[in-house]
Amino acid sequence: MKIYVLNVEQLNQDEIFQKAYDLADAHRKEKVDKCRRQPDKNRSLGAGLLLSYGIWEGLKIPWQKLKEQRGMNCGKYGKPYFQEWKGISFNLSHSGSYAACVVSGMETPYEFHEEKEVGIDIQKVRACDLRVAAKVFSREDCEGLEKALREEENRGDQLFTRLWAERESRGKLLGTGIFLPEEKSVEIYQKDYRVGTKYWLSVAAKRDGFPENICEVTVAEVLEALT
Repeated sequence: MKIYVLNVEQLNQDEIFQKAYDLADAHRKEKVDKCRRQPDKNRSLGAGLLLSYGIWEGLKIPWQKLKEQRGMNCGKYGKPYFQEWKGISFNLSHSGSYAACVVSGMETPYEFHEEKEVGIDIQKVRACDLRVAAKVFSREDCEGLEKALREEENRGDQLFTRLWAERESRGKLLGTGIFLPEEKSVEIYQKDYRVGTKYWLSVAAKRDGFPENICEVTVAEVLEALT
């Protein structure tokens, strides 16, 4: 398993953005084109760049070629997977200035193992909202949030954001999303990472094989590898 993050503000330069856009596949270009604001375009394009980079690093196969050869499909809730190489699992996320990607199963992409499945979410720290928390988190988590807020507001904001990222990554792992009930029968492993001081990143998996550190790359490094 490898986890990548990218500061997408580097895509604010027109020339760099165009180089990255030219490398994207038709599906990613369509997603980028639908975004109205430049920051949204950067996040969408950055996430696609990271996935292409992660696949290239693991398999030395261009993303577009892999899609054409192995086919793509989506699960019940829209989570994409390869029709033939079902051993590969990947997931994307973005928030604020960052895009994030996790890839798994590169060692044996043709052998499906459920425990290789992964989900990822990155969140910029935001104000704790106890009303929202009550709709999403457990009673125990909500009590922890109330205690953290009483001690220090920033602690409550940090905890709220981390819990949200954890819940999102679990939902993306299972393909159910954040508001649908979680499958209690499924054993889920989870690891959280800090990205700077303003972001929490959480990865969920069905096995305990998380890297100690995430890999933060630059747009220049990604473009050099992909070209």
